[in-house]
Amino acid sequence: MIHSSNAHMETKVLKAVIGEIEAVRSKRQQQYRELDSHPELKRFTQQELNDVAFTSFKNILSGRSRRIPSRTAIMDIADYLECTSAERNDLLLAAGYIPEHYELAGTALKLALEQAKLILSGLPLPAFIATHKFDITEMNPMFQGLYGLSYNTLHHGRFNMIHNHFSSDLPIRKRSSFNEESFQKWESHAIYGIQTFKLNNMYFRYDAWYRDLLQDFNRYEEFRTYWDYEAESPADPISEPKMLLARKGEDSEWFPIRVRQIHISVSSYMFPRIEAFLPEDLPARHMFEWLGCPVESMLDRYQVII
Repeated sequence: MIHSSNAHMETKVLKAVIGEIEAVRSKRQQQYRELDSHPELKRFTQQELNDVAFTSFKNILSGRSRRIPSRTAIMDIADYLECTSAERNDLLLAAGYIPEHYELAGTALKLALEQAKLILSGLPLPAFIATHKFDITEMNPMFQGLYGLSYNTLHHGRFNMIHNHFSSDLPIRKRSSFNEESFQKWESHAIYGIQTFKLNNMYFRYDAWYRDLLQDFNRYEEFRTYWDYEAESPADPISEPKMLLARKGEDSEWFPIRVRQIHISVSSYMFPRIEAFLPEDLPARHMFEWLGCPVESMLDRYQVII
């Protein structure tokens, strides 16, 4: 009796899985039919899914196999079907697996952002808050002063770390690449940042927001150039000192400084987080003091991070 009950449950789950897979497959097939063709010439047929993603699919459809696909198999099928994050989780749930929680959302995200904002308000460092979409939601006056950004820059439409790094309309691009050495550091930072964005959001890459952001970022020629680059080192170049032209007020002279970027997490997730900056040389210390940072006590407090 127990065996019969289990078999009935497995049949029910398998039917649900096939239903979800077929619904997404048909949807994707129709989407690309309307676009004439797929960039990789995918046809999204049952046979192609069987050949490319899950070699037992035709056996399941014909009844020769009653085994529920493993979690890994479901993820492979989702990759082949170019599933959005929601579609991927629907497949996992249908197969009886725990859905993926890629990033904080809803109330949890709101609370994490409030926590980050509270930390930012008391942080004696130039800093800003970033989300997994690389959106900058808050920045403190010291960061604005260090990088020459205004409050209106943040609150005039969407402001993103990619915009901040690549846009020639913003001061960071020129001030971070003023000679060969600084350009190399800027470039390394750019490539690593793009790879971080891709890796952290790999399961979102078919979501509408991801595609919209990518279309927006592609306006920058250098972004398009670096998109497929691999970071040269497994180390995080963002933690290495970077160079920046700074000045103490609009009437003063520009001078080079070195700063180091650090990440401050506010949850068990990578994002949202605070990106903060430490002075790395004497000119940077003088600049930070001018910005109102208590440099000596600050370095004592954060030396464990350094």
